[in-house]
Amino acid sequence: MSILFASILLVANIQDINAQFLNDEFCGNKEILNLDYRKKPWKGQNQFLFDYLEKIGYNDNKDSTRFLVPVKFWIYRNNDGSGGASDEEIKILMNDLNYYQKQNNTGFRFYIREIESVNKTKRLKLGYFVETPLQTIIHHTKGCINIYLTDFIKKKVRGTPYLVRGTYNIATKSVILQRNTSNTGLTHEIGHYFGLLHPHRNYKSGKSKQESVSRTRAFKGPFKKGLICEKNGDGLADTPAEPRLNFLVDNDCNFSGHALTDNWGDHYQSNTNNIMSYPTHYRCRNSFTLSQKSVMLYKASENKYADNWNTTDQKNKIYRFDLYEPDNTMEMASIVKNQEKQYRTFHKIFIPGKKESSSDQIDWLKFELPNQNKIAVQITFMTEEKIKTNISLSLYDSNKILLKKQDSLEQNNLVQIHVKNLISGWYFVKIEKKQAISKMLYNYTIKVEIEK
Repeated sequence: MSILFASILLVANIQDINAQFLNDEFCGNKEILNLDYRKKPWKGQNQFLFDYLEKIGYNDNKDSTRFLVPVKFWIYRNNDGSGGASDEEIKILMNDLNYYQKQNNTGFRFYIREIESVNKTKRLKLGYFVETPLQTIIHHTKGCINIYLTDFIKKKVRGTPYLVRGTYNIATKSVILQRNTSNTGLTHEIGHYFGLLHPHRNYKSGKSKQESVSRTRAFKGPFKKGLICEKNGDGLADTPAEPRLNFLVDNDCNFSGHALTDNWGDHYQSNTNNIMSYPTHYRCRNSFTLSQKSVMLYKASENKYADNWNTTDQKNKIYRFDLYEPDNTMEMASIVKNQEKQYRTFHKIFIPGKKESSSDQIDWLKFELPNQNKIAVQITFMTEEKIKTNISLSLYDSNKILLKKQDSLEQNNLVQIHVKNLISGWYFVKIEKKQAISKMLYNYTIKVEIEK
């Protein structure tokens, strides 16, 4: 057996062990092994996690970004380049991912470093056990989280076919998603990337592995000591013990499995809103616990690229992205309202092993004109940085027809487009940086004014 083939089989087996939620049903594999759950400093002593948050000055009531993490999308398409996920789908995935980070004050924000297509029709349906892990080996980029987006992920267990919504491959540290996954699907898998386990982990096991409902129940015997809830299951005391919730949550997101008991006879009192759980309705998932956030922050700090993601490091200012990203294509354009002044950036893109990182070159925005005719609009680009600009500002209608284009004048940090006699509807603005101007963070503001 070749080393490569052996490696593929190992990855496939690990992939099977860490299978995620299924489209039609949940996976029946037991999580009896997790190679990323070796001795952790918080296993058996969760106080470590709260001490860590205090050490880094974390405030659960204040939204702050500690890590800006780049992701790369690998999009599977037909041989001719057609099909596959659209830019609009990717935009929604990223918006959802960052929404749940902000809502939970995790300390993370994510931005797209690159989107690359894999034009092979047969890969629009990936086999779960071999093809999926193999693709994460063939297509992989360093310095970011690799996300593979395909139409279907196929799996067969005991002759029964399933469609897998998503999975995290621990061997290649990659996320694989089926299109049309839930709005928390990517957030769930990213949670695995940063060290989180399922709260129902080992829920079918015996007392040596199952998490107890009681938060004070301790091990008895010479081989294991400490609180069961801090060692078994996901090893976190503030995520209540739970069975798999796929048939135990009603339409109002209430837990309906109170009649079920753990191995010690205590009735489950599970939550249904944890992003790492499997509730019947994925819309119920919206939160991380404090210890889960601590695990993610701690794991991020240990990542070999942490220095490039850490926002407290002054040198990383060049990698900061604005609130409207991703907006690199017309389909990803972010909305700007009348008279709204938006702050944006052309951020640098970190590439491991290269002294000069590439740069975000293009931003798109869109605005809607009211239901009337002969409307005048002025679009203003401005930067306060004392550097030579080389900016192109273009206005398009909803049919992608160029209406007007204006290039910046030499050493002029103000670029404007003024257009009259527009009709109602949607319009798009392309802001393009023609060349690398400065190693400084390139900040600018953009404003759309509708003239009455």
